[in-house]
Amino acid sequence: MVQLERDDIQGFVMSGYGHMHRAAYLLLRVGEAAGDAPRARAWLGDLAPRLTTSEAPERERCLQVAFTGEGLRALGVHADDLATFPAPFREGMAVEHRTRILGDTGGNHPRGWAWGGPGGKPVHVLLLVFARDDATFASVEAEERALLDAAGLEVVRQLTPERLPGLENVGKFGVEHFGFADGMSQPVVRGSGQEAKLSGDDARRHVIEAGEFVLGYPNGYAKLTPWPKLATEPDGGADFGRNGTYLVFRHLAQDVGAFREFLRSQSADPDGRTSAEEELRLAAKLVGRWQSGAPLVKGDHRDDPDLGLDNSFGYAEWDPHGLRCPIASHVRRTNPRDSLGSKPDKALELANLHRILRRGRVFGPPFDDPHEGDVEPERGLHFICLNANIERQFEFIQHTWCNNPKFAGRYDEQDPLITYQPDGGGRLTIQQTPVRRRVVDIPSFVTTRGGAYFFLPGIRAVRQLGALAG
Repeated sequence: MVQLERDDIQGFVMSGYGHMHRAAYLLLRVGEAAGDAPRARAWLGDLAPRLTTSEAPERERCLQVAFTGEGLRALGVHADDLATFPAPFREGMAVEHRTRILGDTGGNHPRGWAWGGPGGKPVHVLLLVFARDDATFASVEAEERALLDAAGLEVVRQLTPERLPGLENVGKFGVEHFGFADGMSQPVVRGSGQEAKLSGDDARRHVIEAGEFVLGYPNGYAKLTPWPKLATEPDGGADFGRNGTYLVFRHLAQDVGAFREFLRSQSADPDGRTSAEEELRLAAKLVGRWQSGAPLVKGDHRDDPDLGLDNSFGYAEWDPHGLRCPIASHVRRTNPRDSLGSKPDKALELANLHRILRRGRVFGPPFDDPHEGDVEPERGLHFICLNANIERQFEFIQHTWCNNPKFAGRYDEQDPLITYQPDGGGRLTIQQTPVRRRVVDIPSFVTTRGGAYFFLPGIRAVRQLGALAG
């Protein structure tokens, strides 16, 4: 049995704090003057005991902190120590070759980002603030802002996410702006205690080794996940990165109007008439689940909210040929389960080497009126995920499964929901008998507006950063 050092692991690893109704993500910059880095380090030393750990549930307020590679440099981490971090983290998300890996081309390119791209103010620190209600949030935000000001840390940008709306109506999960329940297919971390609720095939599908998400524990290869060191520190820093993880942040704008208009146009009969039923069915085929979260593999004719929390299935058994859930649909691409290859057990084992923990929240107002005005307010998703290996987990999913036109026998299709589509629009094959359907001219519904890779350290590592000399 894996024994996690929960008192040293930040709580965000075990919980997305869905019970916390208010949140803010503060993107911070360390100043360049001589005394700015020492003041920032002193702030970290004071922050460490206030950080929420994974040890016990927090009901009132939560604080979490993470750092970019550039941020660690600004705080005084030695170049030799930074070299012990993986290349994606050191380089950052916006370097040119990573834009090709992530599909950040065209309108997604970092040159057009609101933050995190070239030319803008650098982001060094991410402070995540959560609170149970408005009054508590106002109090904790004011307190933390005052401490940031005293430490000379500049707030480059404050992002204000919301819990997924409709949370009370969709059981444990909420609804994102395209109208779909989200969050029901999360991996379970071995050693978290949550795996006790699963058995048999469900445990095999969803219980993932702790080292896939927390540095310093056995991963899916039965090896300890490597962690960064502070070898240049006088007292040694061999365990610096243990109990940390890497946090991927993507600021994604959703064009809900374009999504709905596309559904209407593609669902029209020869006389131009459309029906809400056909639009919902096409949307479900693009996503791979019904709006309630009910999986298509267990019923592709109509939505069944009673199945909204159902995550107990494999594609090889329920839908090997994609006749219910299209092979290239969004959820099947992002987690193909046991469907890639001729041996389902081996396919599941390999797919589980590429899982991520999602911690996202929506932002912006709900889409109510298709004619909101000349300028539609920005809305979308603050996509956040946690993984121990950025290349093998997040980047693999994005590059090899979502963006790759050659996926599972497809040859000219990308993820129909989240990918920046090529000129002329994207495509999706909907497998059906006697003749398949080809959906064409799919526009880009999601645009990247910012992003960065962060290191979310353990509590002891935050203290070590606060105590750095220099």
